Amino acid sequence: MSIPLHQLQLDGSTESDQIDINKSLPQSENACKNKHVDDLFLDSEERYEIYLVKAAERPHLLEYVPSVTYPSSSLLNVEEKKCCTGFDATDDDKIISDGKDSYSKNNDQDILPLIDGCDIPGWRKENFIVHNQDNPNYSFSLQALLNVGASSTMFRRDKQWPNFLKMIQNKKWNELKVKLVNEPTYKAKVVEYEDYCQMQNIYGNQDNIEKINRKATKFAVEFEQGNIPAKIMGATNDWKCMYLNGRKWTFENLLKRYGNIYWRFSDTHGEMMALSTYAKYISNAEGIFDDSPLGIYDSEFGDSDSPTSDLLEEYSVPQCFSPDIFDLTIAEEESGQSRPPFRWILIGPERSGTGLHVDPLWTNAWVTVIEGKKRWLLFPPTTPKEDIGMRDDIPQINSATWFHSYYDLVTSEEWPLEYKPVEVLQYPGETVFVPNGWPHIVLNLERTIAVTHNYASEYGPFERMWREVAQDEPEFAERWIEQLKTQRPDLYARTKIITMS
Repeated sequence: MSIPLHQLQLDGSTESDQIDINKSLPQSENACKNKHVDDLFLDSEERYEIYLVKAAERPHLLEYVPSVTYPSSSLLNVEEKKCCTGFDATDDDKIISDGKDSYSKNNDQDILPLIDGCDIPGWRKENFIVHNQDNPNYSFSLQALLNVGASSTMFRRDKQWPNFLKMIQNKKWNELKVKLVNEPTYKAKVVEYEDYCQMQNIYGNQDNIEKINRKATKFAVEFEQGNIPAKIMGATNDWKCMYLNGRKWTFENLLKRYGNIYWRFSDTHGEMMALSTYAKYISNAEGIFDDSPLGIYDSEFGDSDSPTSDLLEEYSVPQCFSPDIFDLTIAEEESGQSRPPFRWILIGPERSGTGLHVDPLWTNAWVTVIEGKKRWLLFPPTTPKEDIGMRDDIPQINSATWFHSYYDLVTSEEWPLEYKPVEVLQYPGETVFVPNGWPHIVLNLERTIAVTHNYASEYGPFERMWREVAQDEPEFAERWIEQLKTQRPDLYARTKIITMS
């Protein structure tokens, strides 16, 4: 059975705070007219895959239990009953009430949704995307839509989706987005790529180290050594992923090329999901209603044994940055010895993003947007972490929630000038430089694809970097120091003041 897309569209609503079904569905109308429903909607196995990734990403949200009162069937009209249950309701429905919740039975068959256990309500507790608050009965509709179980038919779920979608509002998100799509006032310095690739002479003169002459790019001297954020224009002019037909990194192209490939969502857990399943997730209720939806963060996409490794040929590391001194171990990596994760492909819908954090091992980072739009805040390293929601005793606050709770505060005139965040509104083809030690947070304002690398620069706090590498990555540290000894004796001499534990 296939369902034409026109049967799934909204009935002409033009409210600015309602979701556009054309953007919500995974494909365009012409592409979807002859699609089967299992190409558009998640089945029970796919829902379970999503549940596993969500549970691993934010386990603390498993503990959240919403307060939901199911409406009496007598309060719902026929269309609402169809939306809530997937069944046609009649006047003969009998109301069963235990004094707390009310529900309807028809011929002794529950019309409550079958529960498959795959919904995690905590992912929606901030209500960025909510049902029409003028009709509280639709809170029940949402519960039904998100809890249809494995033993129900696909068609039953399809009947709920288009009816319910009419009642969705995203006012809370839109109000936040209006603030963030405007150019910031306290923003990062913008530089032209070609200008900052020029080489300059620099001089090393650390204590007890022989004076040496070296060359570095203008960018390394000004921004890496100065530890200053920047936005770089023009670094992607020769990237295949930006312009080459069939190779351009649009979501649709990646879906065609790698739809059946499983992608990673974090380096802290191993749960994965097929890109085809992810496409349906971000286009269905499971993703549309999430406060801050799942985003792909795959650090293994470029590994030699990965089916996506050809993506490495479609972009290049901008030459304005200094060489990555972790790359001194590259020969050992080819023989099977690994280094800490350092490159990621990032894919996510609007409201997804990266929570407030500091990059590990005192590395710098660069992030280039291929498709979409990102909003950044970068805080000076001296900013008190507890004042911006970075606390060890609570889980990381998701990006959308953080911006809603903290953005007005940290950009107000009352916020101390010395802790003022640098802001960036990032478009396709633009590269953001993130200096070491700077807490930063990123929010996707629309569906976005980006690539990022972390790299170790010699023009930063090298001794501090070495201390953290030795402590957190001792096996890598041993291999790295051997290469420093033979290839960069000047840097090796600076490690001798730190005793490895």
